[in-house]
Amino acid sequence: MITNEVIKTLYKQYPKRAKSIDCLDMALLFDSVGLMHEITVDIDTNELIIGSIDPKSIFHRLNLSHIHAIVPFEEWTAIVLHSSIVFLNKQSTKVSIHLKPLKPSVTDRLKGIFNH
Repeated sequence: MITNEVIKTLYKQYPKRAKSIDCLDMALLFDSVGLMHEITVDIDTNELIIGSIDPKSIFHRLNLSHIHAIVPFEEWTAIVLHSSIVFLNKQSTKVSIHLKPLKPSVTDRLKGIFNH
């Protein structure tokens, strides 16, 4: 089960992009959810295309150099990015996307203190 703690751990464990595309476990991605989610790689644009996500979505095409990690779970495979995680279900074409909440800046926090 993917909990908020698991999500926080993923962001902490993979804070930086993979050093190269070769460091990503692409075989795991294709073996676990490749066919189910119609995943392809566009070599010309260096993008991972997820067919089960609407082509209008910004998550339909992911630049390979922006991916931090590919992490398997029991029911899901996670594609970790800087500010989001794309979860692809292994049993169906279900997709879940987590967006990392924005942290308020120092200025925002100071404004909040003085506005109260």
